Amino acid sequence: MSELVSQSVSGPHDVSEVGSTLGYLSFGSILMPTIEGVSVRVEVDENTGQVVAVSFEHQGSVLQVSAFAAAKSDELWPEIYGQLIETVTSTGGTITETVGSFGKQLEAKLVTPAETRELRFIGFDGPRWFLRGAITGLALTNENAAQNMEDIFRSLVIDRGNSPLPPREPLPLRVPEGNFVPPKFGL
Repeated sequence: MSELVSQSVSGPHDVSEVGSTLGYLSFGSILMPTIEGVSVRVEVDENTGQVVAVSFEHQGSVLQVSAFAAAKSDELWPEIYGQLIETVTSTGGTITETVGSFGKQLEAKLVTPAETRELRFIGFDGPRWFLRGAITGLALTNENAAQNMEDIFRSLVIDRGNSPLPPREPLPLRVPEGNFVPPKFGL
């Protein structure tokens, strides 16, 4: 197990599975335990001003996560997995399908006019929610760094709430209350 988070191999967790969220940093539907050395920032849609993802940075690696509503009996990862393959390859990128700690994952090379970016997509179907992760940086080539990013993903708690939402609807995210200053780092 990595030095960053010592817990069992299960997770991420539903809020109903944890005894208390005291000490967790709340981004609305995504809660994160305090982990020393991890920088956090929120990703905001410039058009709407809505928070759409949360990014965690640790020693040259970044994990960006987004949470979505799901039906009780459905798994979204197989569908989203297929759509990611289609999107990446239709824009000139490449995909390699691999298996990791969370099952099927995608190693992607995204091509834009400005740059080529490599990332790993992981997914987790929870009770009535789905969590998607995108990993970049050192964790793509360094096993310890990859384990640290996976441990952060595992440590997250999702609060789906009770509002009826259609499947694939992003779960609401927000900037945490209190003295929270987003760190400055580039992806």
